[in-house]
Amino acid sequence: MTSPSYRWPTVPLSIAGVILTVCSIILLLDLKIEADVYGLLGQQDEVVQRFDRLSEQTPGLDELLIVCDLGFLLDRPTIERISGIAGITEHTRSYLDEGKSPVYGFSLGVDAADWRETKPVIESTNAILHEATANCGLTGTPAVVYELQSRVDHDLRVAIALAVILVSLMFGFVYRIGLLALFMMIPVGLGIAWGLAAYSLIRSELTLLAATVPTLLIGVGVDHCIHMIQSCRYAMSHDRLPREQAVTVAWHRILRPITLASLTTAVTFIALTRADLSGFVDLGWSGALVTLGVYIACMALLPVVLLYCPERWLERNVVFDVPVRHLAPRIERRGPLLVTVFVALGLLASVSASKLEMLSDNHKLETTGLPSRDLQDRISTEHELSTSPLLVLFANPDDSYELLAADERPREINSIMAVAGVDGLLQVHPVGNPFIRAEYDQTLKAIEQWINDVGLGEWKISGAPSLNSRIDELLAADVSRVLPLAAVAIFMVLVIGTRSLLLPVIILAPLFLALLWLAGLMSYFGIAVSAVTVAIAPLVLGIGVDGGVHFISSWRRHEGELEEVFAETGLAIIVTVTTSVAAFGTFVVSDSPSLIRFGSQASLALIACLAITLGMLPTIARRWVPVKRSAKES
Repeated sequence: MTSPSYRWPTVPLSIAGVILTVCSIILLLDLKIEADVYGLLGQQDEVVQRFDRLSEQTPGLDELLIVCDLGFLLDRPTIERISGIAGITEHTRSYLDEGKSPVYGFSLGVDAADWRETKPVIESTNAILHEATANCGLTGTPAVVYELQSRVDHDLRVAIALAVILVSLMFGFVYRIGLLALFMMIPVGLGIAWGLAAYSLIRSELTLLAATVPTLLIGVGVDHCIHMIQSCRYAMSHDRLPREQAVTVAWHRILRPITLASLTTAVTFIALTRADLSGFVDLGWSGALVTLGVYIACMALLPVVLLYCPERWLERNVVFDVPVRHLAPRIERRGPLLVTVFVALGLLASVSASKLEMLSDNHKLETTGLPSRDLQDRISTEHELSTSPLLVLFANPDDSYELLAADERPREINSIMAVAGVDGLLQVHPVGNPFIRAEYDQTLKAIEQWINDVGLGEWKISGAPSLNSRIDELLAADVSRVLPLAAVAIFMVLVIGTRSLLLPVIILAPLFLALLWLAGLMSYFGIAVSAVTVAIAPLVLGIGVDGGVHFISSWRRHEGELEEVFAETGLAIIVTVTTSVAAFGTFVVSDSPSLIRFGSQASLALIACLAITLGMLPTIARRWVPVKRSAKES
């Protein structure tokens, strides 16, 4: 390959980067995080709109509930002080049954599902209860949403900070230059900011899944950095080029594989925009735009960093460089055995994966461990009263009164009551847990049969359990649509990028095998598929494909010399997957169950991708990827 002779346009690129960054900061000031699990549905969903309309008509649907310890009662002055808080309209009801925990309900004049509006109300209420030395806690939709948002907001901040620290430490340890790791984070961070700023132009909020994108793309961005550094070091040591030429040669060598890898990741995210769940759509747009932002920032600004950092940083020996080189001949010798073992494990995983189940209670995906949720369970046990009842709205209000007066109520229904202020609306408290899909369906079937037996007219169902059921419904549809679409999109990009039909199959085969391993492990340990898992699968395809793309590109460049492939690209693949796992793994220390699932499942899938890529691809490439002497680059 002829060495480029032109100088890198450092000044104009740096000026453009500063301008983009300033504009991004201005746009990001208005971007907010929406942590409500029902934000997955989006405000345009019919079920959400129906629930919102009912919530606007009556304050009783989204009360702030105060639950006190057994035998402790709030005095009248305390109740009046709470009723006078801005945002609380009135004290609506109290449950003071003997032998049960006292419960006080307060209606709100603000959106109970918007934590920004309920935050001052909840903080003021807690302050009054603290002054009154009350042994009480808060629950109901406002309290659950507030605690959920606070926890997720904290977890995401911690995850991003830990991801930066872990990735930097790992990067610095491998290359023995901690400062280089910090400098590498500059273009990565700028690219994430640019992508999120572009996202803010089309969406005003980040839903729970979309909010994980900055942490995820830290690993992807560092991947670009590692391949650039490793290629530059190889050009300096193997090709004996001065740094200025080595940087431009490295840039040209990795331009094609990094562009291809970035496009596969971006189209994977774009495939999510075809989902019905609004949360997946948000994740798709944010992921695609941030991926492109990181790609542009890294490809434009990484050469600047490498050109102006101390040259000794690029000349130091790399940890694990020699062991990775020595790994090549061992894989050459044991390649067929490794392929056999990996395929056999895949067959075993497929048997286990056939028993994989869907998560029956998406509500618990995010609300597990919240004090407000525990209080909801206490109310349900003691008062047989659900804080999230089913809402049945009749077109003819007279039908609701007729149902209330009907005899022989189904055994699946614990209690039923009219809602003051909304004609024709009934609250139905089921015996079972309405957030478990099977019990919800059983209760809904009983209600439908009861209404038909009484001979009543048109009616509609709503409420938080109905929203949960809607997520289940859309999730099942998205599983069958998004994954095939993502696979086809990645395959098409690889076909165009490699100009081959065989190479994309070779690159993608290890990824599907890795996902099969993950599914088998989840089934074996009884972990159900959830919205988080569905989001992970296309992400693993998009991010995991990078290793295969770089390996095949290096394989063809070095004419199948595996030791040279490992010398330039093998270590880079190992470090990039390790940094991505470190970025994903930071979610494991979160308090949020969904983030823990996200981090652990994605990390396991990427580790499997690494093992299969390095263990299988050399043998497959030796058999199916011919190289030509004329294709070798200097």
